[in-house]
Amino acid sequence: MGEGEHTIIGRIARERLNQIASRKLSMLGVPVRLGADRETLEGELGFSGRVVHPGTGQSISRARFVVAGHDRLGFVEPPLAALGPVDFYVHDRLLSLEQALATALAALHSQLEDVAARLRALQLEVTVDAERLQLRAVVKAPRHAFEILGAADGARVSRVAPVGGRPQEVAATFPPLDLRQFASGGELEEFLISSLPLMEIRPAAPPEPAQAVASTPRLETTPVPRNALTLALLAQVFGEDALLPPNAMVELVQEYQYAGTRYRFVASREMGTRFKGRLIGPNGDVWSDRFELSSFPGTLAVVSRALGAPSEQQAASIASPVELAGASGTPGELPQHLLPQPSEVWVMNVVVEEGGVDEVRYVGTDIDGKPYGAARVLKRSDFEAVFSQAHGGWRLLIQIDQVQEGSVLYRQLDQARQPIGAPRKMAAAILVANFVPEATAY
Repeated sequence: MGEGEHTIIGRIARERLNQIASRKLSMLGVPVRLGADRETLEGELGFSGRVVHPGTGQSISRARFVVAGHDRLGFVEPPLAALGPVDFYVHDRLLSLEQALATALAALHSQLEDVAARLRALQLEVTVDAERLQLRAVVKAPRHAFEILGAADGARVSRVAPVGGRPQEVAATFPPLDLRQFASGGELEEFLISSLPLMEIRPAAPPEPAQAVASTPRLETTPVPRNALTLALLAQVFGEDALLPPNAMVELVQEYQYAGTRYRFVASREMGTRFKGRLIGPNGDVWSDRFELSSFPGTLAVVSRALGAPSEQQAASIASPVELAGASGTPGELPQHLLPQPSEVWVMNVVVEEGGVDEVRYVGTDIDGKPYGAARVLKRSDFEAVFSQAHGGWRLLIQIDQVQEGSVLYRQLDQARQPIGAPRKMAAAILVANFVPEATAY
């Protein structure tokens, strides 16, 4: 996957990426589950005997992994951990993935043998970790020592230490070594010394302040539903001195509107006064972080800063220990295998939060069937015209007409699966973030 594709993927909500990965791994017959953080997908591959440790000759029967993005496996134990992230999305069968892993292990072992031979030819002492498929050598210069590691990406300078000083990690941007260009250990030593300025770890430049706009939209708090259970009501009934047990589950929700878009702030209690907060928009998380109540500046301040909409009254309270990530970028071009195809039917599953006589308030669901994203409100007649009940919830069906230049043309389907209304246009990234193909919906 190219760098541009990873940039676009990074804009899609984590729950959506998990859903894409889970569906593909399920097709391969590989079960997955959410880890202890309730965000990371993890699982275990069972092998049929094709995968052999090239360093020991022993067969590998099982391997634990975590999912990176929507299409890669990161193995957590040697020797497969030495391979780095492995693309599983290109395989249609588990045996194909198994064979690819066996081939990659053999190729890595051969590559490391070549690196070890070249380092020894430069009169360097090489230490080989056969179990982890890694090797290590040290180049000792008059004023510095350079640690060289051999792994899946070749021979790299991993650390450098001044004589008598502490080792420092070398920036990952420093390129791998091409050992073929050095005729002797002395030439390698001279190259490393001259490259010292490029190995320094420099802090990332602080982000530039956002440009002020002439007309700044207002951040508005969305009124709560009439029958909602609020903290004010609880305090009124039980009093402000009522206690919560230290491990009682608490989840608080507040909603806002900014520049015509609804956002939902969710704070989930982890233990005591520690919470995990999320600000969720139509395309997924805009901000998320863990915080202590004592250092939290207030929901309005956090939402304002995350959306780039601080007011004068909020400016003082925004300066806090809470780190805010930047908002998601605009949708761009998606990888080809994620794009819909003409005539396909895609599904958005939702749950109804409040169904009144005149209006219906609903919200999309994540991989676990739990609400996420901003809530929306439709007239009841409009909602019932396009949403149908299924599996205890509601779903919206759309049919793809065309896919062009990062956008899709689609038509909504009624409960009889007939197109209604004129064709509409949507960014493909937004479609993938909120809908799934009907053929793979579960």
